[in-house]
Amino acid sequence: MRKRTTSGIVYEDIGEGLPLVALHGATLDRRMSLGAFEPLFDAEGRALILASAAAGRPEGGRSAGAYRRIYPDLPFMGESLDLPEPTGSDAILAALSGFIREVLPTGSFLLAGESYGGYMARGLLREFEDRVAGLFLLCPSIVSRRAERDIEAPVVLRDEGGWREGADPRDVAEFEECSVSRTAYTFERTRREILSGISLSRSRIFEQMIAADSQCFTFDRLGPAAGGRNGGGEAFDPRFSRPCCFVLGRQDASVGWRDALRLAERYPRASFHVVDAAGHNLQVEQAGLFGAAFGGWLGEVEAETGARAAGGQAGRCG
Repeated sequence: MRKRTTSGIVYEDIGEGLPLVALHGATLDRRMSLGAFEPLFDAEGRALILASAAAGRPEGGRSAGAYRRIYPDLPFMGESLDLPEPTGSDAILAALSGFIREVLPTGSFLLAGESYGGYMARGLLREFEDRVAGLFLLCPSIVSRRAERDIEAPVVLRDEGGWREGADPRDVAEFEECSVSRTAYTFERTRREILSGISLSRSRIFEQMIAADSQCFTFDRLGPAAGGRNGGGEAFDPRFSRPCCFVLGRQDASVGWRDALRLAERYPRASFHVVDAAGHNLQVEQAGLFGAAFGGWLGEVEAETGARAAGGQAGRCG
């Protein structure tokens, strides 16, 4: 169901159960998040859990509970209203904090983010750490300034041919900027879930943010400008000891994958999946491995939340 908050953030609200808030990347809209995550849930709002003795589910199967999925359009993107200008990532983060306080005023929730949405999710964790039951990051932005990221040159691993026939040249150009596997399937999904959102975004705002160096949180000190590529600068992330999953594209020429490994000490319960033959649109190019990573993470979330509930009933700290 499409809804709008009092501050003008438009979002999709689907199902009931433990909420999952999923944030899309910069200049996209909620169709990116819907396309990535909704196929992982059935009509009852349950997802596939991978077999895991560690999670108490050696047989795997469907999730123990149903999930409420919440997919907002970030400010300046999709159908959501703009913020006062000039603006920066601090203001967008404040708007998303207000969104969560309005839509989910109490209780635990899961938090997911892709690219710039992953950067926002890391920022939100500072405020809602006690309420976040698990964090899932897809190709997240770790170092905000592109020039300071540890990335490699773009590469194309597969081009099946024929997919360009009849396509809008503008869509072809946008797709070729970020694709590792160029096929009819990956082009159509990218056009439907990603390029469609780009056409609605007020991208000039982000150009202004980059020019003013305000795409970076004011409290972010990670990156070469803060001390050198090989370890300088302090990450702003809190030490988060609940299930976390980083899914990273080995050929991601937008945010890379090495920078995410620098956060390992901040996330002692994190899995880091570096997926081959995947660029920045990993959920499209490697949909099966993306779903498997999500299913493994969700199993750990359910084991952790169940353990905390059992611990509380027994009078132990969780």
